[in-house]
Amino acid sequence: MAFTGNEFHVTGNIEETVYFSTAMRQPVRVQSRENPDTPIGEGGTGAADGAVASRERAPRRKLGAHTIHDVAALAGVSSITVSRYFNAPGKVSPAVREKLRQIILETGYVPSQMAGRLASGESRVVGAVMQNTGSVNFAALVKGMSDGFEQSGLQLLLANAEYSGALEERAIRAFVGWHPSALILTRDDHTPDAETLLQASRCPIVETWGFVPGRPFHQVGFPHADIGTQLARHFLEQGARRIRFALRAAPEDFRAQQRARGYADVMRVAGLLPDIEESSINDEFEAGAQILYRLALQPADQRPQAVIFASDNMAAGAILQAPQMGFRFPEDCAIAGFGDAPMAQRLHPSLTTMRAEPYAIGLKAAQVVLQLKARKNKGTGPELHVVPCRLIVRESSRLSIT
Repeated sequence: MAFTGNEFHVTGNIEETVYFSTAMRQPVRVQSRENPDTPIGEGGTGAADGAVASRERAPRRKLGAHTIHDVAALAGVSSITVSRYFNAPGKVSPAVREKLRQIILETGYVPSQMAGRLASGESRVVGAVMQNTGSVNFAALVKGMSDGFEQSGLQLLLANAEYSGALEERAIRAFVGWHPSALILTRDDHTPDAETLLQASRCPIVETWGFVPGRPFHQVGFPHADIGTQLARHFLEQGARRIRFALRAAPEDFRAQQRARGYADVMRVAGLLPDIEESSINDEFEAGAQILYRLALQPADQRPQAVIFASDNMAAGAILQAPQMGFRFPEDCAIAGFGDAPMAQRLHPSLTTMRAEPYAIGLKAAQVVLQLKARKNKGTGPELHVVPCRLIVRESSRLSIT
């Protein structure tokens, strides 16, 4: 017995060959070498019986085995129109799109990514490496990218790096191996090997969420140091001089570190010592509660007048813990966060925060990719797009300096 392609060849004593379809898992034809014109059925040797068995067991085409030409013929359109349906659906009329959709569903046709890559030198995939896919902000970032690519024929594929440079490098290496149409990243401090891979890549590279001048790649985002700067100034302008920046135990969260550095720079310029405290807990809510516990143990005349939390979740953890500690915000201490999470305005007190625009960043990143592809990635240099954050002042940061 031998296997070739989709058929097994079995030779018996009567020198006959039985063909088994791997899709059907049953014999579809038995043919005697002595009398090749006489099919033999399972239960007999008559020609009529064999012919019936042959018709009943004829292999059917597998789902997804149809070609683009089959779909075009069934729809009465050209193969180019079918290709356009997948790659630029906006250029196909609604009526033809619906007709093609029905035929594709019925036939199970799937365009070959390998064939497309061989024809164009790249796949129709855009690889995106997120630092935390569970984050509300990153979810909005992905939504913006998805909407931006909706009518382009490009498919967004995600990888989650969990703030790990090593995991990001692994994801980049995997994506580069598929010759993507573009790569969208959410950090700018890549490992040396990842940086080398990106420099050698021929596809557009867009770094999002942050903004660091001097990078060799396109950027869409905002300087995270500015978040710490603006929040520190917000409290300084109200007369506060004891201002603390609170972090969770997550040294891999380099964006929070950037916000802390921005705060520290403003404090030094004001002639004040930076006060950066790190929780021993990684979970944001629990870390915020721990920061509050430490804060409540300090004498009123020594503890900070204001605390800037690295995230809204940390600030929420402190606010939710406060009643159990007999602590009041902002009377005993003013606070602010970052991200403008949906719960921020529902907390008591409502939370002052910096509102980023993750959806706008994701949408702009997709637009940059499409524009670069339209002009075949030719340009004068990296494109830099700042999507500014906005200070949202609520009850939690209203200081009453005595």
